[in-house]
Amino acid sequence: MKPSPYSLLVSAARLGVAPERCTLVGDSVSDVEAAIAAEAMSIGYANRAGKEQSLARAGADAVIGSMDTLADALRESPVV
Repeated sequence: MKPSPYSLLVSAARLGVAPERCTLVGDSVSDVEAAIAAEAMSIGYANRAGKEQSLARAGADAVIGSMDTLADALRESPVV
């Protein structure tokens, strides 16, 4: 269970990529903590008012308030 990084580490291993090349999108502080523990990037999804600050304080690399923001960024990003 989060904040254990276990599920992230297993997922990265099954995909054959280093956890540092992965990004976890989550809506809780424990999601951000799991990403940090796995040495992955994290995007905090502030799906309710007031979550922005707690996700940022937890160390999220970015905080978004809308999944549309994430979808737009993914569409604009080159595939690596």
